[in-house]
Parts: sequence; C-alpha cells; structure tokens
Amino acid sequence: MTLRRRLLLAGAAVLVITGLAFGLVALVQRQYVLAQLDARVTSLVGDTKTLVAVANKAEDGNPAAVSLLSEAYVGVLRADGRLRTVMAPVGDPQLAPRLLGNERDAGPVTRGTTGGAAERVRVEVAPLGGQRYVVVAISMAPVEQATARLAVALGLAWALVALAAILVGHWVDRHGLRPIARLTEAATGVTASGGRTPVQVAVSDPATEAGQLGQAFNTMVATAAAGQEQLRRFVADAGHELRTPLTTLQGYSALYAAGGLVDEDAIADAMRRINAEASRMNRIVADLLDLTSLGDPSTLSIHPVNLSTVAEDLAIDLRVREPQRSVTVTTKGDCVVLADEDRLRQALTALIENAVKYSPAGSPIQLQAIRAEAQVRVLVSDSGRGIPQSELPKVFDRFYRVATAGPSGSGLGLAIVAAILSAHGGTCGVESVPGSGSTFWVLLRAATSE
Repeated sequence: MTLRRRLLLAGAAVLVITGLAFGLVALVQRQYVLAQLDARVTSLVGDTKTLVAVANKAEDGNPAAVSLLSEAYVGVLRADGRLRTVMAPVGDPQLAPRLLGNERDAGPVTRGTTGGAAERVRVEVAPLGGQRYVVVAISMAPVEQATARLAVALGLAWALVALAAILVGHWVDRHGLRPIARLTEAATGVTASGGRTPVQVAVSDPATEAGQLGQAFNTMVATAAAGQEQLRRFVADAGHELRTPLTTLQGYSALYAAGGLVDEDAIADAMRRINAEASRMNRIVADLLDLTSLGDPSTLSIHPVNLSTVAEDLAIDLRVREPQRSVTVTTKGDCVVLADEDRLRQALTALIENAVKYSPAGSPIQLQAIRAEAQVRVLVSDSGRGIPQSELPKVFDRFYRVATAGPSGSGLGLAIVAAILSAHGGTCGVESVPGSGSTFWVLLRAATSE
C-alpha cells in the first residue's frame, strides 16, 4: 500500500472517529437535558392532590401557583378516558398531550400533542383516586432546541476539522508525497538505465525536507553519472596504455615460439625489451593502485608538517642528483600544515621530477614555500618549454600527456599529485608561458596554533 493511500485512510478514519465522538457527545447531552426534564415532571406528580389544588389556584390566577406551574400542563384523566385540562402552560395555552392509553405507571414518556405550539411533550400519568389520574406534561421544545444547537455546533466543528484535514492533506501531498513520488519514479528510471542517464527531478521548495532530498538526489545522480563516465574513460585509457606493452610481450613470445630468435644476442635483446615493457606495466599498475588508495582519506597519517623543511630536503636531494642545476629555495612565514608527510613528499617530488624532465639540462629550478594568511602555498618553477594554454586544464587528468612533450611517461604522475592534494582538502594548479617555463603550485590550509 502506498504512503498516499495510507495517509488517505488514516485521514478518513480520523474524520469518522471524530464524527462518531461528536455524535456521542450530542446524544449524551440530549440524555442529560432529558433526564433533567423527567426529574421536573416526576417531582410534580409526587403529590397528585396537592398538584391539582395548586393547578386550580393557578388557573384562578394565584401568582405563586402560576409561577410554580408556568411551564407545565396539568390535566385530569377521568374513568371514561376523557382528559380535562386543569392548567396549560402560560406560554402555550392551547397545549394538550395526545395520550395513547398506556401511559399509566409507565413513568415519563414522550408523546405528541393535539394542540399548541409544541410538537412533543414528556408526559407522566399518576393515580389521583376514584379511578381518576392526574396528567402532567412539559414541552420538549427546550430539549430539542438545545440538542439542535449542539448538533449544529458539532457539525460545524466537524466540517472545520474535515476542511483542516483536507488542507493539511493537500499540503502534505504537494510538498511531501508528490516530490517523493517523483523521486521514486526518477530512481526507477536511473535503475532501468543502469545509471547512464543523469535523471534530474524538479525541486519546488528547497527549504522543505522533500526539496532537500530532491537536491541531494540530483547531486547524487549527477555525481554518479560523472563518476561512471570518468570510470569508463579511465578504463578505456588504462586499456589503451596497457595494450602497447602487452602487444610487445605477445609479439616477442610469438617470435620466440616461431623460432625467429636464432642467436643469443637476439634473445638477450628480446628479453631486455620484454623486461622493459613488463616494468612499464608494473609502474602503470602501481600508479593505478596508488590512485585507488588515495580515494580513501582514512589511509592518511595526519600530523604537523613543515613544508619549508620538506622543500629544503627535496632541494638537497635534487642537487645531489643534478649537480649542474641551480636549485633555489625561498620560504616565507610559518609553513606548517596538518598532513601526511610521506604523501606530500611524493606529490612535491613528482612536481620536481616533472620540472626536471621537461626543462633543459642545467636550467634552474626554484622552490617556494609561502604562508599567506590561513593557507600555505608551495611552488615549483622551471625554465622549460612551457605548456600551451589550451592544454593547461587537462594536465592533471589521468593518462593525459601534453602533445608537445618530449619524454613519454604513464600520464599518471600529475593525476596522483591532484589525488594527494584532494585527499588533504587542498588544491593544485599550473601557470605556464610557452617558451618561458611553467610553475606548478599546491595550496593547503595552514595548521592553526593552539
């Protein structure tokens, strides 16, 4: 059963229960007022002879008697069945009850009238003596009027409750159920398409929970679609990168099986090429695994790291490897960040190796670590060939290599740098002028001092 149907049934049940409760209230109120009327009738017939005497006095105009019996009908029922009126109510002088003959000793009962304004009365017949009976009747108009007023009030109250329930139901349906139904339909569509179609739902009111859920759903679907597209491209690129060394390995193995490697020099050269391609494949797989592990920030070992010290260490290492290069380090301010030092060294080493690879031998390389307000920026600058402006947005993509680059690589080095910075909540980028070199930078939040 759908949520909309359950809410509809619940609302209907509430209205039915409310209606029954109001009806019960009206019935109890009527019985209460009727019991008071019956008590009044019964009290009048407690002493029938006195009652008739008082009624006669009231009929003669005695003010006290009139005040006592102003609302009552008093009559005498003779043995022959004829009813003689002793006194009629002051406000309804033509009132006379319609007797059916079974009222004797029956207590207060409801009967119609043969005259007067009241349509029904409560009647009690009591023995008077000499086969005569006194008949007392009081109009039920006040009881019926009070019951009618209460019924109208309760009916209006029930109508207001029903109207409120309808308005609330419409509001819940519009702002809650319909958006959820659209989300369900959209989720079904996403499932049916295998997640390839980035289905989006309309968000009517972002301030509501349903609106926030719709926005979260749209973001999730868009992110999932982008992730799947990125994964497809990644798998295609990885397959393309691995195809070349695999083809080389397959070719040499087939050549050996066909007897094409006839001397030791040819076999040695083939084994050298096979080992080189296997090493290349191993580097690609290692880089892929590295990228996968960087997707989980919980694998990082976070502690304070002074990037000025890291830059100095990396410069010393580079001077040892490249003694002919001029390597300068500039630091400014407190460059301490909370990070995984090994991963940051890996990222900065990759940027330095990239600068060495794509700049002339002996050209200078500059390292800078600068504290600017709440951030620390590290820059690696070279004097190489530079990168065309059209290719700058792509250099951190996986398996992307600049078309004008000389030495070849796996195309994963800068992607790993970007993944390391992303895992730390930082960013990276590049500025370059073709022919004048490039400057790669990383930006991290500085550690706050307690």
